[in-house]
Amino acid sequence: MFAHPIKKDIDDLPMTRFQWMVISICLLLYIVDGYDFMVMAYVASSVSAEFALSGTSIGTLISAGIIGMTVGSLFVAPLGDKIGRRNLVLISALICGVSMVAATFAQSFSQLAFARFITGIGIGGIQISCMVLTAEFSAKKVRGFNLALLSAGYGLGATIGGILAAILIESHSWRHVFMFGGVATLILYAAAYVYIPESVDYLLFKQPKKALEKLNAVLKKLHREPIATLPVVESTVQNQSTVKQLFSPRYFAQTICLWIAMFFLLYGFYFVMGWTPKILAQAGLSPQSGVQIGMWVSLGGILGSMTLGLLTTKFKIFHIQTVFLLCVALTIFVFVNLTAQLNLLTLTAIVLGFFLNGCMAGIYTISALVYESDVRSTGVGFATGLGRFGGISSPIIAGYFLDQGVLPLSLYGFYLFIFVIAALGIMVLTKLYYKTNAPLVEKTS
Repeated sequence: MFAHPIKKDIDDLPMTRFQWMVISICLLLYIVDGYDFMVMAYVASSVSAEFALSGTSIGTLISAGIIGMTVGSLFVAPLGDKIGRRNLVLISALICGVSMVAATFAQSFSQLAFARFITGIGIGGIQISCMVLTAEFSAKKVRGFNLALLSAGYGLGATIGGILAAILIESHSWRHVFMFGGVATLILYAAAYVYIPESVDYLLFKQPKKALEKLNAVLKKLHREPIATLPVVESTVQNQSTVKQLFSPRYFAQTICLWIAMFFLLYGFYFVMGWTPKILAQAGLSPQSGVQIGMWVSLGGILGSMTLGLLTTKFKIFHIQTVFLLCVALTIFVFVNLTAQLNLLTLTAIVLGFFLNGCMAGIYTISALVYESDVRSTGVGFATGLGRFGGISSPIIAGYFLDQGVLPLSLYGFYLFIFVIAALGIMVLTKLYYKTNAPLVEKTS
């Protein structure tokens, strides 16, 4: 483990105003990320009507964004361990903002699918880089809460997306929904360019050009004393492939279990978040009611992410994650049996969103905890990217079965077993993590 007194100060001392500012910008980027991704689900009916698309085509449009996010997580996010967290945030935000604006002018299914793919790359890069920055700029006491706060922001962005989609589609068209997201993302790009510094962890370990000068500039903003020299880091360790380190004896078993849990969680998550409005509409609810239920799922997610973050200050995140996953499975079972009772369905949707998005906050918190700073961006990026193969296949498979005549609610109910498998993966990971890190386990883990 690479240790330095500066890192210990950040871990143990109270958060400064500057640290909260950095985390606030990351939170805003997550809010826009949630909007940018979820708007495809909210405009699906309008896009389907304009381009005369089948269920499989709509599923492909939803999956195009997830495919892009996978590419971003696997091939763009690891750059955070090479070029720095700040540069990755800026590149990703620019990609996301420009492609969202471009989606406004799509004239065909293929053009929109391509724009969504590029947007997904940007979203994937933003998510990982902001998550890593938040982990590395947070004090240990509030690290779990701050990471959960990002997930709450993602849910808030999704909720805002539902509200604005309804307003903009009615008053203008689905194209304006994309334009709003693109402009908001580019505004935050400018804010990140001005205010987000490079990570202290990255500057200490990777030591890029002018690292000492940049590090002391950050330390000044953190109200810490400057340092005269950078720590000595073994060049063999510093230059070792970060991907290979994921398969070292220290990380191998944990990496595999994390990938399994992430795959099945994202498989279920993107199905629920992407298909809920349309499936409920096909089951008999009005399209407006379907969209509203989807918004309630997102709103519940905000509460779930915040609650999980608070629970991490008292309980082990691994145990919380297991309980939340099993609660998702139980809630889905209740959810599919209440479609005739809209009031109870709304309440159940909030509970489903509560546990589902809480699980997303938990899995990302666990990912950042499992890996040390020298491989954190790569480790979290690969876990997320490979897990998103589940997210890619899920909406397409769902669209196919719906086109084949499978009852929407029967399909929905099947997905509860997916979350049980994810819970089993976390249980095994829990044992491996505490066995490997017994002397080093953080109090907030």
